[in-house]
Amino acid sequence: MFEYDLIVVGGGVSGLTFARRGAIQGWRTLLLEADKRLGGCLASHRYNGPAEGYWTELAAHTAYNSYGALLELLSGNELGRLQPRQKLPWRVWDGRLKSVFAHLHWPSLIPALPRLLFTPKVGLNLREYYAQVMGQRSYDSLLRHAFAAVLAQPADNFPADLLFRKKSRRKDLPRSYTLKGGLRGLAEMLAEGAGQKIETGVAVERIERTGEGFRLHAGTRQWTCRRLALAVPAWEAARLLDGEFPDLTHHLEQIHPAEVESLAVVVRKERLALPELAGVIGVDQDFYSVVSRDVVPDERFRGFTFHFRPGRLSREEKLACIATWLDLPLGHLVQTAERTSRLPALQAGHLAWVSEVDHLLAGEQLALVGNYFYGVSIGDCAERSKAEFERLCGSAA
Repeated sequence: MFEYDLIVVGGGVSGLTFARRGAIQGWRTLLLEADKRLGGCLASHRYNGPAEGYWTELAAHTAYNSYGALLELLSGNELGRLQPRQKLPWRVWDGRLKSVFAHLHWPSLIPALPRLLFTPKVGLNLREYYAQVMGQRSYDSLLRHAFAAVLAQPADNFPADLLFRKKSRRKDLPRSYTLKGGLRGLAEMLAEGAGQKIETGVAVERIERTGEGFRLHAGTRQWTCRRLALAVPAWEAARLLDGEFPDLTHHLEQIHPAEVESLAVVVRKERLALPELAGVIGVDQDFYSVVSRDVVPDERFRGFTFHFRPGRLSREEKLACIATWLDLPLGHLVQTAERTSRLPALQAGHLAWVSEVDHLLAGEQLALVGNYFYGVSIGDCAERSKAEFERLCGSAA
């Protein structure tokens, strides 16, 4: 007899959506999260002190109405809490603030555009694909920096077929949205109400197979379950499965992390001359991007999250960079928040790797979910969780 029908390890988007599906299915469901906080990349920082009531995003910034596998899990009341984001432009920073279009090389771009109609993405990385369909010079001067800003990591080798995948949209919802208090509200909604049990601050140390199920160990505590979903980074899943699933471990060890160091600042609105914008793409800068909170306007403050390349600047140097960029004295930064994130550095041909992993999972009551399968967005995570949940339901039938 198992204590739980399903245990989910990891409380980010992937784990929370998987656990909610399990609870809706009527399974006795437990979610274990090592951090004290749920949400993973849903890392809205809500300020106390001088900026009380204000928030900035430290990881994921945007959710879209194309995230069907996520939105279908929310009730009507929960969907009613989604708030549209104001539409504002992106800019480029190469030492001066410029239009995105100023960094395109039009003489090579225009002749290359027809190739968009017949050039396949499969098996190509971003550099290989977009240099063909947009021109090498436009890729080098703008697109490689724009993709790095989107992915928060060097993007040349990222799989072209995993970025900008076409998905159907919920026309009844805002095209892009957030919540009061930021995207962390999505994690809070997913954790509420469906009946799953959630424990935070629990770091699972070891997993063992027990006949038709699993036993999980964390310190002196143990849990047993019929089905297990690992919603943790690939390198953490490899550690947990080492010994019991050697072939899966071998595949998971092929996914390597890319770090990004994020630092957000809050500034009083009246102190800034900078025009309102959605964000800034860094061209040959110490930061990949600057993402603004102007899309959710506030009467008192403006907020900016700088996503820095790892290992380049100390905290003091980052703050000096930010103050210079905003053209403000350091003392005018009202409050700050920071986070270091580790994202999967996926490579061209990644979907073949996914197929191999899925083959190894076939027939198992083990699910692997996360941002290292279909892409790194919130929607990609929810989509993988739905696919794996349906596989477990099918194998249980």
